[in-house]
Amino acid sequence: MNTTELQQLKMAWITAKEKGDIETQVTLLRDHPEAQAALIDFIAAYHATIMDETDTTENSLLPLTQRASQAALERVFDRQAVAADLQQLRAQRGLTMVSAARGLRLSVDVWKKFESGAIELVSLSESQLARLAHFFQITVEQFGSMLDIDARAAARQAVSSRALKNRVLPRPSRKARCRKRKNVTG
Repeated sequence: MNTTELQQLKMAWITAKEKGDIETQVTLLRDHPEAQAALIDFIAAYHATIMDETDTTENSLLPLTQRASQAALERVFDRQAVAADLQQLRAQRGLTMVSAARGLRLSVDVWKKFESGAIELVSLSESQLARLAHFFQITVEQFGSMLDIDARAAARQAVSSRALKNRVLPRPSRKARCRKRKNVTG
């Protein structure tokens, strides 16, 4: 069984779990004997890393707990190459700009601003950042660093374009100006 099929089975199990559909959960295990060991490992890791709803709403996760949860998820889900920026992350997930925006419940223009670096990390609340990271199945830290990379690239581009606009060209020498006038008139 290839990685994509296994990922689809894992996602189907999570969907069934969230719906409370025990029959589908059991059917997934029974109908896919070649993936049973991997699914059982996944289910065990899922239960080991799931947190009580009351704990997450009352207290924010400690960084150590977040790293432990992420490490457990990376053991269960094959670790994908980390994208360098948000555009690469979106492309890795096989999403168009429109589908990413829809999935995040954002307008395409707002998502373009994220990818271009126009939106800075400090302008987002923790819950917004967590929602964005969760959509792409990466840690908040990973999403934040990609957002910072995009913002720094946008800042460098803005500085260089301003420098080009404001660049003062050296004034031609008097001799060169005279030659130019002679060529034009003569």
